[in-house]
Amino acid sequence: MVVGGINNRARYVDDTYDPYNIKTEDFLKIYLKMLELQDPTEPLKIEDMIQQNYLLQQISFLTNLEKTMQSIIDTQRLSYITQASFLIGKNVVFQEKTVTDPSAGYVLLSPQDYSGVEVSVIDANTGKVVKTYSTDLKKGINSLDLSDLPAGEYRVSVSYNGERLNRIVLGLEGTVQYISLAGNEPVLGLPFGERLLKDVVYIST
Repeated sequence: MVVGGINNRARYVDDTYDPYNIKTEDFLKIYLKMLELQDPTEPLKIEDMIQQNYLLQQISFLTNLEKTMQSIIDTQRLSYITQASFLIGKNVVFQEKTVTDPSAGYVLLSPQDYSGVEVSVIDANTGKVVKTYSTDLKKGINSLDLSDLPAGEYRVSVSYNGERLNRIVLGLEGTVQYISLAGNEPVLGLPFGERLLKDVVYIST
């Protein structure tokens, strides 16, 4: 890159030169040359030169550290996406406290097999039971019958031999469509929106 001319002679600058990455031997060469060209009436102070070199080295260290940290972050983000990519096309379940859309894919997660449990669907606003039915639960994921329910918010209770089963989990199931990142957190794209990977409680096989 041409930057100027003296006596009709062009001077060039090396675009790859980094003034913050000066080595000790380079510093000594510069210092000796400045001593050679210095004004005898105003001699250079070695203390000033050493301080300037120290500051340059500090800037170089911080710049390299920033580049290294960014490289680590980029590698980590890529690793997160790679590890989570196997979930694309699979069904995953997130734990829910209530049913907010009866038309969505709500399920029941059971730690073991149960025969003849009673499922009660309760209006979250009035506390009134709006639907009950008996069914068998298998260990793992089970469908939840919310047919004929109007829009609203509902709680679900499951009982066996008259006792409530507190270990039954209400879940919302969806198929993973894509993977993205929010900060450093892997995010799953689902039919009902985006959810964090860390909130998955069950993966269908």
